[in-house]
Amino acid sequence: MGRIEESVEIDAPIEAVYRAWTDRASLPACMRGGAGRGAAATEVVPLGRIAWSGGEGRPGHSGVVTFHRVGADEDGTRVMLQLDTEPHGLWDHLVEGLGFTDRHVIDELAAFKADVENGGPGLAA
Repeated sequence: MGRIEESVEIDAPIEAVYRAWTDRASLPACMRGGAGRGAAATEVVPLGRIAWSGGEGRPGHSGVVTFHRVGADEDGTRVMLQLDTEPHGLWDHLVEGLGFTDRHVIDELAAFKADVENGGPGLAA
């Protein structure tokens, strides 16, 4: 099983970031795939934490995302993501072993940050 831990700081209030994360349209693509394959929330703490399990579609996939106020006026948000993945088959093992999965998550978090900070579709306060 592989573990990916990444974080990103977003220049937006925690309420806006949390709302964007829970909106499937703006959710990072690495998370949308799980949502479409039976992933189920196992814990939800509004503005604080969301944990999920992959369900039948992705039995070895689970994760947690936490939201933290940051900045001098606490007007920014740090999003911390932890994913546990279980590769299936040679291709999945190769992709994970070469670090492509980590890179994909980093890129998706960066895109999420840009969307939130630029007020992407559906992200207006």
